[in-house]
Amino acid sequence: MRERLITLLLALAALAAFYGLWLRPGPSMDPDADVARPTSAERGGNGYAALYEWLDRSGIPVHSLRERYTALQDAAPLPTGNLLILSLPGVEVFRSEEFRALDEWVRRGNTLFIAAALVDQPNWGVRHASSAVVEIESLTGIEFENAETRRRRLDETPLAQRVRELEKERADAAKDESADEAPDEASGESEGGGVEVFDEPTNIVLSPTGPHALLREVRRLELTSDYQAQEWSVRIPYDSFLLTLARTPAGEGVLFEQRVGQGHVLLSAGGSLFTNRALGLADNARLMANIVRARVGDRGAVLFDDLRQGLSASYDPARFYRDPRLFKTLGILLALWLVWVLGSTRLRAPAILQHDPSEAELVRRAGGLIARTVPPHHIALRLFDHFFAGVARAARVDPKDAREREQLWSWLERHAALLPQELDQLKTWYADAHAGRKPPLVALQNLLDHLGTRIHT
Repeated sequence: MRERLITLLLALAALAAFYGLWLRPGPSMDPDADVARPTSAERGGNGYAALYEWLDRSGIPVHSLRERYTALQDAAPLPTGNLLILSLPGVEVFRSEEFRALDEWVRRGNTLFIAAALVDQPNWGVRHASSAVVEIESLTGIEFENAETRRRRLDETPLAQRVRELEKERADAAKDESADEAPDEASGESEGGGVEVFDEPTNIVLSPTGPHALLREVRRLELTSDYQAQEWSVRIPYDSFLLTLARTPAGEGVLFEQRVGQGHVLLSAGGSLFTNRALGLADNARLMANIVRARVGDRGAVLFDDLRQGLSASYDPARFYRDPRLFKTLGILLALWLVWVLGSTRLRAPAILQHDPSEAELVRRAGGLIARTVPPHHIALRLFDHFFAGVARAARVDPKDAREREQLWSWLERHAALLPQELDQLKTWYADAHAGRKPPLVALQNLLDHLGTRIHT
């Protein structure tokens, strides 16, 4: 019993280790693993499931792109007239060969829509705005900067003085015990977060800039933010034209369009414009309808880049074997197996000692054998023979001369210590035994014992 209990405990420990390392690695290794990502399969507030089903029911081909951009040419039925929806920041990095494949795909006559969580701060994009800015610049060449970076860029203070002021700020920050780290110069964000979280999501209102084919019947747009909104401004590239389609109440552009070859790039500095919880706000759905009507061809398709948000259709065995959690799990299982083998497993089974049965055990087993093999009415007849032998001795009659049981029955009926109902019951069972019927042996034995005791008293 002790060995089985130890084995059960070790098996449960191995199961807990496997569960913690493989089934739920998010809380211990990736703080954003449990956050709903903007994918076409996500039905939560941040997903695109509503947009995906709406377009599908409208007869527009929609696909979940779970491969890299090198496979873009085979992802849609036609090489042109397609729309690709990309949300940034993502969890999957871009490869160098993808940038060229995407640029050629757009220049061929397709549209890339980038929804970057910059101005709004949904929970899947908070504290990652800097990475989104870098990815936007790599994909489109368009640069964004926050208010602090823009202030420093436009500051006319001499460089030497700015260096002295910066050193003074760093020294003061190092003395401040409440500050964990100095602010990031590139993004104005602290590594620990420092972003105010709202009790309920807050909407950010956007205003269209003027008449445009994509803004037909669009009077207002809204973004949804879970954290405090940030200020980001675009830096107009020198070698191309960037059209602003929507602005914030402060006048900063949020929605832009850029012509690239025969295609277009639509850039939104808000990542929640077409998500499930924001698609029905204001005129967001109307804007998407205009984009599809103007940029998607007759047989074109709408693609959702789900690979960038963690949904991949390919399996990488090399990545599986490079994962350190595999070797941690194998090490823990091996250690638990060694503990079980060395600590609780007996190398040689104990010898089984067989004892001779006692007299009581022999009698009990012999009685059980007889009870299983001899018919019950034969046992009852044998019990009656022993009983009437005792009655004959009590009546001072030679048992050999007592050939007729009627004399003994008469003697029993005249005995003052015996009750008539007991004799009637005894006669009934006596008749059953002689007729081959099964009498209750236990009750018969008890009745014969009581009668014999009173007869011999």
